[in-house]
Amino acid sequence: MRSFLLLLLLIPLPALAQEKEGHCKEGTIYTMRECAFSKLVQSDKKLKQELKSKTFEEWVGIRQTMCEEAYMQYKEGTIYPLMILKCSVDMNKTLLQKTRGLN
Repeated sequence: MRSFLLLLLLIPLPALAQEKEGHCKEGTIYTMRECAFSKLVQSDKKLKQELKSKTFEEWVGIRQTMCEEAYMQYKEGTIYPLMILKCSVDMNKTLLQKTRGLN
């Protein structure tokens, strides 16, 4: 399983502009952040059902590190937390799609 998670790191991070659902695109930065956080909670809940507890915890650490590194250039800006949240949601969606293919 660990090898599988490491392989997922080779998948390019999805661009924010490619968000298909479009639900978190309007409003203030704070309302968009709340929306993205809600989506992250939902996708984390789904992943917890698919993965073992320890694997999920490792995934969260890997995901956080990857998203922070990918969006380091925005670290000082107010958009940074939103970028991290959206990146995390996108990575969760990718992992969920890949794990469903294994079942």
